[in-house]
Amino acid sequence: MNQRPKIKKFVILLNGKNKNSNIQVISHNLKSTKFENINNEMIYVADGALKHFTKIKKNVKNIIWAGDQDSLTKTSKKYLDKYSISNKNRISQDFYIKDILLEKNKNFSDFSVLLDMIFSNNSNSSIFIEVFFGLGGRRDHEMANILEAERFISKLPFGGICYFHGGIIISSVEFEIKKANKMNFSIFSKSNNSELEISNAIYSGHFSLERPSHGLSNQACGNTISVKPKSSIISFYF
Repeated sequence: MNQRPKIKKFVILLNGKNKNSNIQVISHNLKSTKFENINNEMIYVADGALKHFTKIKKNVKNIIWAGDQDSLTKTSKKYLDKYSISNKNRISQDFYIKDILLEKNKNFSDFSVLLDMIFSNNSNSSIFIEVFFGLGGRRDHEMANILEAERFISKLPFGGICYFHGGIIISSVEFEIKKANKMNFSIFSKSNNSELEISNAIYSGHFSLERPSHGLSNQACGNTISVKPKSSIISFYF
């Protein structure tokens, strides 16, 4: 019998407003973290989001950056040039930025480019993506981020989860939320008759989401809840 491959985690910084959420999301033993505590071999950064990275401790060995530089600050631009892998005279040989310069007249987002890169190298894995600064700011950008994440998760043969700090989880795999503290939440699905199981909430058990409003206004009964999508991608709003 074929087993689900181990889940891999990736961190992406976007250029919105929302940074941390108080909850902790766990899927297949991988845990979300706080922005200040990022400690990865590598993270992915979209264009102007580089300004966020320069404000934290650099417990990261390298960055993959993609953008057209239209939202870079002067400080971020200097930082990009300073640590670019193409700069043979960069100060640190232990830390570098692999920069992917995009055309300004493109009809897709920087976030979509990063997602495509992750998919192309990890399509045979289950994936956990943690997104900082992906919500808030312009509503059209926020919606584009959510839709790109849904598209990405739907393409994964072994499923995955995308956690946007600030209030949204998009997932086709089971997950648990710690520090829920009786939080209010709603669950939606674009598919008719989407099946899922919810534990430790006011409305717990096996559910079929037959229309958009079926998942509205639930509440955690305590500190921890769990959600298991059974047949399609769900969007969890809190």
